[in-house]
Amino acid sequence: MARSAAIFIESNTTGSGAEFILRAQELGLVAVFVTASPERYAFLPGIAELNVCICETTSQAAVSAVIDSVAAAMPIELLTTSSDFYLYTAALQAKRLGLTGPDPDAIALCRNKGRQAAALRAAGIGVPKCAQVSAECDIHNAITQVGLPGVTKPISGSGSIGVTLVQTETDAVAALRKLLDTTNDVRGRPMQSGALLMSYIAGEEYSVEILDSLIIGVTRKHLGTLPHFVEIGHDVPAPISPWLSARIANEALRAIKVLGHVQGPAHVELRLHQGCVTIIEVNPRLAGGSIPSLFRHATGFDPVLEVLRSLLGMPPKRLVGGAHGSIRFIVPERDGFFACPQNHKQVVDRFGLAEFVLYQTPPIQFRRCNDFRDRIGHVIAVANDARAAAERAAAAVAFICCA
Repeated sequence: MARSAAIFIESNTTGSGAEFILRAQELGLVAVFVTASPERYAFLPGIAELNVCICETTSQAAVSAVIDSVAAAMPIELLTTSSDFYLYTAALQAKRLGLTGPDPDAIALCRNKGRQAAALRAAGIGVPKCAQVSAECDIHNAITQVGLPGVTKPISGSGSIGVTLVQTETDAVAALRKLLDTTNDVRGRPMQSGALLMSYIAGEEYSVEILDSLIIGVTRKHLGTLPHFVEIGHDVPAPISPWLSARIANEALRAIKVLGHVQGPAHVELRLHQGCVTIIEVNPRLAGGSIPSLFRHATGFDPVLEVLRSLLGMPPKRLVGGAHGSIRFIVPERDGFFACPQNHKQVVDRFGLAEFVLYQTPPIQFRRCNDFRDRIGHVIAVANDARAAAERAAAAVAFICCA
C-alpha cells in the first residue's frame, strides 16, 4: 500500500518549521515541502527523506500543479504551512482537495489587521482604536481619529516588522509614510499597500494559544525597549491567578469565534491594563517565538504534533499540567561581530537549560532590524517554580552575551 503525503507550503525560517516536517515523518507520512527558494531554509539539508518541490509559491496555479502531481503519485492526508505568508494559500489548497483545514475566508479576515479589528469592535470585543491609511492624504485624519501615542503597523505582517510606537505627530507621519512606501514583504514578495495606526495600550502582554477552539495555555510575553516591539522572552504557563488566566482565555475564544476561525490553531495577543482585557490581534496559526517548544519542554504537550493530529482527524490530547518554562532570546546590544561561547554543553549544564539554540553559525555578523530578526538564538529553562525558570533563563542569556 502506498504511503500518504503531508504537504507543507513554505515555512517559517526559525522555530517550528522543521518540527512540523519531522513530526509528520514520525506519524508515518511522506513529507513534501513546496517552496520557491529552498536555499532560504537552513534546516532542509538536515532532514532525511524529504521531498522538495520547487515552484512559484505566489502563484495558486503553480502550487496547484505541484500538488496535483503529488496526488497522482500518492494519497495526500494533510496540507498546511507554518508561515504567516502562506496561510491563505494553504487553506485554499486544503479546501480544494477536501482536506481538513481552516476556513480560507476566516484566514483572509484575520490576516487583514484593519478588517479584523473592525469585526471585533463591531462584536463588542475590546480592541485598540484603529484607522487604516491607504495614501498620504489619510495620515492626518488617522492621527486625529486615533490620537497619540499610537502604534503603526503594516496591514498584514508578522514578527513585529514595521511595528513602532509613535509619541508625536512628526513621528507618526514619518512611520506611516515609511510603511506606505514599503511595497514588498521581508521575503521580497509584493505586499498589500497601506498601514494602520492603532491606539497604544499600556499594560502587561499575554498570548493565548488555541487549537480547534480548545485552550492550550496562556503565555506571558516580554518585550524589548520601546519604540519597537521585539519579543525577548515568554513564560508558560503565565504566572497569574487561575481566575485571571480563565478570563483572558475566554476573551480570546470570543475573538476567534467572531472571526470564524474555529478550526485549526490560533495565537491571540492581548494586553491587560487596570483590569481591562484588550485584544491586540488574532493570528490564525500556531504561535511563533518557539512557544510550541517551550510548551513541549514545560508540559510534555507538543502543539506542533497536535496540529498535525487535528488535521488527520485524530482525537485531541489534553494538557494535564506540568512544570514552568521560560524562554529568553539572545539579542546583542550593538551591531558587529558576536562571538558566542564555544562550549554549548557547558552553558547548558551551568544553567540547567532544557535548550540552547543559535540560529546562525558563530561568529555572527549582527545588524539590528528592530524586529524578530534581532534574535540570534534562545535558551529555555524549566523548573517547578516560575521564578526559578525565569531567573535561570535570564542568567544564561546574560552570560552568553558577555562571553
